[in-house]
Amino acid sequence: MDIVTDSGKKNKVETAGALQKIKYAFLTVVLLELFLGGTGRLVEFTSFLTLRMCLFLIYMCLIIVYLLIKRTLPVEVIVIVVFFLLLNILSSVVGYVGGAASPAIFEDVKPLLNTFLIGYLAFSVKTAADIRYLVNLLKISSVLLTVLHLVLYCIFLKYSDIAILYNAINSAESNNTVFLFKGDSGFVNYTGDIYLCVGFIVWEQYTKNSWVKYLVLLLITIAIVLTGTRGLIVALAAVYFVKWLVLKFNYKSLIYIAFGIVIVLSVYLNIKNNIGDKVESDETRYEQINEVKERVTPLSFVVGHGYGIGVPVKPIHMEISFLEIFHKQGIIGLAYYFTVLFIAYRAYKRSQQQNSIGFFMCFLFIFFVSTTNPYVNHPLGITVIAIAIISMLKLGELEKMDAGVLQNQTENNN
Repeated sequence: MDIVTDSGKKNKVETAGALQKIKYAFLTVVLLELFLGGTGRLVEFTSFLTLRMCLFLIYMCLIIVYLLIKRTLPVEVIVIVVFFLLLNILSSVVGYVGGAASPAIFEDVKPLLNTFLIGYLAFSVKTAADIRYLVNLLKISSVLLTVLHLVLYCIFLKYSDIAILYNAINSAESNNTVFLFKGDSGFVNYTGDIYLCVGFIVWEQYTKNSWVKYLVLLLITIAIVLTGTRGLIVALAAVYFVKWLVLKFNYKSLIYIAFGIVIVLSVYLNIKNNIGDKVESDETRYEQINEVKERVTPLSFVVGHGYGIGVPVKPIHMEISFLEIFHKQGIIGLAYYFTVLFIAYRAYKRSQQQNSIGFFMCFLFIFFVSTTNPYVNHPLGITVIAIAIISMLKLGELEKMDAGVLQNQTENNN
C-alpha cells in the first residue's frame, strides 16, 4: 500500500509540474506577444486573424472553464469586468442610435477586449514566484526593445540615411512593423515602446544594486531618448516625481527631483530639434480638443456620443486617450477608468508597499502617458494595468511573505 501511495503522490507531483510548465509556456507567449508585438499585427495569419486574436480566444476559453469549476474571482476583478461590460454595452448602443456604422463600433470595442486579460491573470498568478516571473518577462522585453533601438540607431550612424533604416525595417514580406521615423537623426518610435519605460521601472525597483542593473538602466534610458517621444519621457519623469514626493518622500527626495528636472530638461533641449517638426503634431491635438469641445451636449457630457463616432480630424481613434474616452463615453467613461485607478491605489495601500510600489508606478505611468498618447484604452496599456492590479492584489494576500521576496535591494532604492 505504501508503494502505491508513494507512486500516486509521485504521479500527482509530476502532473502538477507538467501543468505548471504548460501554464508558464502559455503565459509567456501571451505576454511576450503583447510586450513585443506592438499593434498586434506582426504575426498575422490572414488580413483579419492575428496571433494576438488567437491567444485572446484561448485565454477567454480558459476563463470560462475556470469559472465553471471554481466560480470565483477577486471582488476587484469582478467590479472592473462588470463595469467594463455595462459601459461598453451602453457606449455601443449610444453609438448605434447616433448613426455609427457597425464596423466603426467594432473598431472601438476590439482593442478594449484585452480588459478580459485581468480575469486570466487573476487565476494564473497565484504565488510570489508567479509575480517574479512577470517581472522577469518585463525585464527581458525591455532589454530586447533596447537592443532593437540601439541596433537600428547604429544602422543609421553607419549610413547616415533614414531611408536605409526604413528599408532595413520594412524589408520583410509583412509590412506591419509600424515603426515611425522622426526627423533626420535616426529617432525611431515603435508602438510597444511604452515597455521601455515599464522595463526601466521594474529594473530600477526589482533588481539588486549592481553594475549590471545600472548598465541596463543606462541603455534603456538611451533607447527611450532614441524614440524621440516626448510623452514617454515626461510621463516617466512624472512617475518618479510622484514616487519621490508622495510615495517614498524623505530628505533625499528634493535632491532627486531637482536632479531629475535638470536631466529631463537637458535631454529635451538636446533632442527637440532632431525629432522632426512637432508643430503639426501639437496642432492636430489642439484641433481634436477644440472639435470635441464644440460637440459637447448635456447628454454627451454624461454618456458621450457613443462608439464609432469620432471628430472630423480623427474619425476613429484619437492621440489623447482621455479625450477620446470623454468624447465617446462621457464622464461615465472617465468614471470607469478612475474607478480602476482607485482599485489600483487601494491594492497598493493594502499590500506590502515595498514590494508593490513598482507595480503602482507602472500603473501610474500608463495613466500619465495617456494624457498625450493613446494607451490607457489600448491593449498595450490595458496589459500593464492588468498586471499591476493583479500583482498588487496577490501581494496583499501574501501578508506573511518575507518583505524582500520581490525586492532584493533596499538600501539605495529611494
